[in-house]
Amino acid sequence: MNTDATNQSGKADILIKWVIFTAAITGLALLSAFYPVEGNVPCIVIPCILVLLFAKPVFFERLKLSTLLTMRILIVFAALNFFNPQVYVDIIMLMLIVNILEATFTDLLRHKRYCNAITGFVLAFAVVTLRGLWQFEAPFGKYYLAEGVVPAVTVCFVAAYTLWNWIFVTNEFSDSVALMHVGFLLAPILGSLCTLEMGVYGGLGMWLLLRANSLAIGGWMQIGAKSWFEREYHSARFAKFVLWTKQKHIQIVLMLINLALLGCAIYLTFSNGGIRFAFSPFFLN
Repeated sequence: MNTDATNQSGKADILIKWVIFTAAITGLALLSAFYPVEGNVPCIVIPCILVLLFAKPVFFERLKLSTLLTMRILIVFAALNFFNPQVYVDIIMLMLIVNILEATFTDLLRHKRYCNAITGFVLAFAVVTLRGLWQFEAPFGKYYLAEGVVPAVTVCFVAAYTLWNWIFVTNEFSDSVALMHVGFLLAPILGSLCTLEMGVYGGLGMWLLLRANSLAIGGWMQIGAKSWFEREYHSARFAKFVLWTKQKHIQIVLMLINLALLGCAIYLTFSNGGIRFAFSPFFLN
């Protein structure tokens, strides 16, 4: 009886920590999104630099965090109009492809997870279904949106990316970190839902910016306090669930779901005018 009570208390404790952690990342990601100088610098840029200098990230963590940090620094210059902010958004779309391929080759070459690698390659191509635009006319804040030609394209891409990325995390990290990354991946979706009332200036178009922010914020937290998260987020039940998802037939099913989502996004894009991209001048007129 006491053992059952202890187990229930432990589960509740993990849930509370996870909810607080996810809520904090969501709030900080939103703050950093709308205020790339006032919010982004103290919440992302400075902590990332400190973690890279004084923590001990593994190669993939260092590479990912360095990439995110570089883009978080560049957005400061874009927001201050040192160059055309739309150029920054175009670079972001390219970096999204690069980051997806980084993880995809890790799945392919290190973990031999061929199903998720196939999804990753298709996902990298499917980035062309999104168009990122700096919101020069936004009523407040300095930020960009990234959306498909129709809302369903954005929904399909976000769903496929979220599922693909979580599978990658279960291959790369422990079950404790995988649980933490559920919060990482939910944060940009929750943040996007919080901005729905902004109409054309909010909604799921915020997802990519919030994803970059939440990943950077969660990244420096994870690296800086890795042992704490490993200990405090361990759940035997969740570990069993992760192990279940790694079965070959489950991986195949998840791959097919992702490919269907991405196929839908690609089909809808080319059925509604195709790829929307135009080179932007480096400086504003």
